[in-house]
Amino acid sequence: MMSKTSTSLAACLAALCLPAWAQDNPNSSVERSLQLDAVTVTANRIEQKLSQTGKVVTVLSDSVLQRYATQSVSELLSRQAGLQIVGANGPLGTNPDIYLRGASAGNTLILLDGLPVYDPSGSANTFDLNLLTVGECDRIEILRGAQSTTYGSDAVAGVINIFTRKAQGRKPVGVTASLNYGTYNTFRGTVGVSGQTEKLSYNVQYTRLSSAGFSAATDTTGTRNFDNDGYWQNAVLANLNLQLTPKLTLKLRGLTTAYRTDLDAGAFADEKDFSYRNEFKQAAVGLEYIHQRGRLVLNYGLSDSRRTYKNDSTAIESGAFENYSYQAYGGLAHYVEVYHTLKLNTWGELLTGADYRFSNTDQSYLSISEYGPYQSPPIGADTARIGQLGVYATGIVTPYKGLSIELGGRYNRNSLYGNVVTYSFNPSYLLADQIKLFVNLSSGFRAPTLYQLFSPYGNKALKPERSRTFEAGGQVFTKNRNAWLRVVYFDRQIQDVLFFESLNVDPYGRYINFDRQHDHGWEFEAQGQFNRLLLTTNLTWLDGAITTQVEGRDTTYNNLFRRPRVQLNASAGYQITPRLLVNATVRTIGSRTDRFFGGVSTSNVTLAGYTTVDLYAEGKLTSQLRVYADVRNLFNEKYVDIYGYNTRGRNAMVGLRFTW
Repeated sequence: MMSKTSTSLAACLAALCLPAWAQDNPNSSVERSLQLDAVTVTANRIEQKLSQTGKVVTVLSDSVLQRYATQSVSELLSRQAGLQIVGANGPLGTNPDIYLRGASAGNTLILLDGLPVYDPSGSANTFDLNLLTVGECDRIEILRGAQSTTYGSDAVAGVINIFTRKAQGRKPVGVTASLNYGTYNTFRGTVGVSGQTEKLSYNVQYTRLSSAGFSAATDTTGTRNFDNDGYWQNAVLANLNLQLTPKLTLKLRGLTTAYRTDLDAGAFADEKDFSYRNEFKQAAVGLEYIHQRGRLVLNYGLSDSRRTYKNDSTAIESGAFENYSYQAYGGLAHYVEVYHTLKLNTWGELLTGADYRFSNTDQSYLSISEYGPYQSPPIGADTARIGQLGVYATGIVTPYKGLSIELGGRYNRNSLYGNVVTYSFNPSYLLADQIKLFVNLSSGFRAPTLYQLFSPYGNKALKPERSRTFEAGGQVFTKNRNAWLRVVYFDRQIQDVLFFESLNVDPYGRYINFDRQHDHGWEFEAQGQFNRLLLTTNLTWLDGAITTQVEGRDTTYNNLFRRPRVQLNASAGYQITPRLLVNATVRTIGSRTDRFFGGVSTSNVTLAGYTTVDLYAEGKLTSQLRVYADVRNLFNEKYVDIYGYNTRGRNAMVGLRFTW
């Protein structure tokens, strides 16, 4: 059930949105980032206006990202409809688990400039969002629903496409710099050089992020002297576009980012000499050929992921099992694709393409305890490897004005488990250029990870998860696109769910295919502006369950661990003067269930719901200098996202951005 607080907030926000909805003011001074005329390329690799696509897409433009420059990428995304990122509110370095529409971690595909990014050594193949700051991001597109037909494995719940920063302005040389400082001695600085000439555009930038942090683990007594868990990160991004001919463009990108953070021993357990380092490097090259009726694109990306855990144990905690441990996880991922878009006169477009993923991993583990050293069998990159080939085609037909029908299919061949076929069917209708109705029927799949296949807990007989998703909804917007309302219902069924079985499996458990998972819910989103006032809100209602066979009978139980049934986000921004903007954001999270692992037993615990309020203000001192400040969790709400771990209390940040 929704709390009284949530209900009251929703009612207030609905009331606030009414005048904005009634107002059609094309001359508003508020930044018009809500325009439905923004273009998305993630929906189907074909450039489309948001008002015309039948997919459920949210575009976070550069102007939006700049207003949240003090936040992490995880924090920013967790404010969007259907997205819950557990760990976003902990100390920097907390692992961010992405739950899109209730799907488990690993079912949301992350793209970097359109190329899949993931850690082949991880248990769920997920990409660590800590590796990016908002400073590296130029635009983010969130595409909900099963998208495996276009993007392959892992796009079961949706896709998050992060576009890195490119050249700013039209000058041959330009400089940007930003500085942020705030609570927990958190500092972030970025400096970049970019430029554009007739044939060349480039951007090179460096980011430094550090924080003294606070204890990740909760000290229930407040007397055990838990230490702060610090964080240190460096990132370098380079983008280059070269116009080889009027129709052919060469694109190059390089990214190297790494961070180190302190870790604790677990829930309610401090650790003073446990550290974690995560490194990610990627090089990408692309060619784009534009012709009169479409474009041909060829991309290649190579990424290297390295994670190490080190416990020096100069201070051994009471009851600690290990005196020393060292864990190393590495993985290489190759990705190559070619696709072509073709305009079919005035009545449609055709997308055809093929892609290939190859990844391997090497892993080792050593621990020393009072019983002596223990070293698990290493995993070698020469044996723990896998390849996936996909071929796909999607047609978009527009037989008459307002009607669009998208139909697509993919054949995927995996070197270990065999074949998967997916489909997508997406009709939509735009009525009077103000009412959009749409239906999506699609399937998706998630391949078993290298860890699930080759680790000591692995199972080479695993099958991929297979999903079927149905979503339907409508969107209404004003004639000049300055206000809109969208309502979506979604229903997802997953078979052969990948699951770690620890009971009745010797010696420590193994990965298996579970029975089936069912998630469904509603998303409500609205944006509108009234003169200088900009209002946005989204509300997500979610339900989910897993069904399995117990003694010959189907048994169903809730599977939404750490995921709320109800989530509400709302913000109101007011342009006091052309140079001064203030914004308030409210976030309400309903109660959730978490699972606590204590010794040899586990138990479920209920995490109480909570509401937080954030304030933000920015001022333009000159055309080149902007200052901003925010206060998050204004009322110092005490809440828990992960049982046994802390979240941020009231915290503030100030910053400035210079552009020349």
